[in-house]
Amino acid sequence: MTLRPSPRSLAVGLGLLLLVACSDRGREPTQPEAEVPAAPPQEAPAPAAPTRTLPEPDLANAEQFVTDEGDRLETLTFPPTGSLTIEGEADGYVAPVYVVPVAAGQTLIVTLKSASTNIYFNISDAVDHSGAALFRGEMDGATATLTAERDMTYVVTPFQPRASARRGEVAPYRLTVGRS
Repeated sequence: MTLRPSPRSLAVGLGLLLLVACSDRGREPTQPEAEVPAAPPQEAPAPAAPTRTLPEPDLANAEQFVTDEGDRLETLTFPPTGSLTIEGEADGYVAPVYVVPVAAGQTLIVTLKSASTNIYFNISDAVDHSGAALFRGEMDGATATLTAERDMTYVVTPFQPRASARRGEVAPYRLTVGRS
């Protein structure tokens, strides 16, 4: 009589054989692998300074400040934070009118320098049609510092007093305009 193992018994026997072969029994203990030190934590890169987006200049409202024949509206373009120096002149009543867009929370700093003692500048909000200036150089001095409560367009208007303008005097100036 010949014994033939059933397929089931063959599968069980093979499984046991594999378990014994894979076990650690009879093996010499090995040294545990040395732990590789973890890489030192890397510092997160410093967050980039937020880029300010300037509002579009409100040219339609700024046009109200171009009051004399020969005046011209000029939009000052420079980086959102930085400054620009312009050389110009007031010739009698005629002078450029500068438009500067400023984002909410930004500070506008404007400084006027001239050899003439008869040149000043005003700064107004383009949407204010009342005629009131936020800064009056004739009264407030040669440097203005204004912080925008909202996105807005400032209008910087250099001018001569009426007596000088009526005589047709020319007053050259340097105007430094900055946003921070």
